[in-house]
Amino acid sequence: METLFISREAQLRQHENTLQIKMGDQVRSLPIEKLSHVVLLSESRLNSRLLGLCGKHGVRLSVFDYYGYFKGAFEPYDHNPAGKVKLKQAELLLDDVRRMSVAREVVRGAAHNMLANLRYYQYRGNEAMKQPVFDMQKLLATIARAVDTNTLMGIEGQLHQYYYAAWPAIHAELDFGKRVRRPPNNPINCLLSFLNQLVYTVVRHEISKTHLEETFSVLHSPGYGRASLSLDLAEPFKPVLTDMLIFRMVQRRMLDESWFEQHDNVCLLSETGRRHVAEQFSLRLEEQYQGRSFRNWIYREALGLEREVLGAGEYEAFKRRV
Repeated sequence: METLFISREAQLRQHENTLQIKMGDQVRSLPIEKLSHVVLLSESRLNSRLLGLCGKHGVRLSVFDYYGYFKGAFEPYDHNPAGKVKLKQAELLLDDVRRMSVAREVVRGAAHNMLANLRYYQYRGNEAMKQPVFDMQKLLATIARAVDTNTLMGIEGQLHQYYYAAWPAIHAELDFGKRVRRPPNNPINCLLSFLNQLVYTVVRHEISKTHLEETFSVLHSPGYGRASLSLDLAEPFKPVLTDMLIFRMVQRRMLDESWFEQHDNVCLLSETGRRHVAEQFSLRLEEQYQGRSFRNWIYREALGLEREVLGAGEYEAFKRRV
């Protein structure tokens, strides 16, 4: 088990060489060697002894708040620092030509996978996809002419407007109106925010397996204490992991009112909702695509960027087939 999602209030402690999880009257013990990432999606209690065990075995602990947003992590001691890679990564960021080349490819990857989602329905007879696909393809051609990251972010924002506007034609329940993030105002906006946060968290964990510096990003602006590289590399995977999972849950009528808590124009996932959505996300993450899990594709994406940084290869964003 690579990542363990804990979506209920729990008490975590070390028991010999295992992670013991107590949720109500239920107690579960897992060998610490089988884990590398624990995601706490609900209020949990733990102590420094457990953190010491996680640090010894290289297990990361990621913490989410009540609203479903990632707030921080316990980071295992870095046993494999690579100053050379970080220096080369800084050189890439200071080289406007190279940085923009990589940033454009990130946006192309995201755009390609958004288009692939719409084309899936277009090729199956949904004529309503024709116009948004045309509009997005036309906008896609402007990526090569973008001269800075602000322009690229603007193009990506417009791509998302065309993309989200097509969702109601896929299924009526996907008509969520305007994209509202903090806090989300309806179930679909809520799922988008929560699942995107899970994608960022997994991408950050996969980046940690490389020698890349997680605060050195090419598309999103680097910020103090901000793991902005995960925001970059998550872009091509959000349409595949977040959006396609939402389509699946809506079309299979999996969503239930008990999954959400709605009041004063705010919509949050309940404990039941977090448990079910995290379970579906973990399954989606391990699904095979062309012989590899999506988790492994994320790791390969990070490795591809590291090769670009070192001048050993050209970064190419993940692009799925329709």
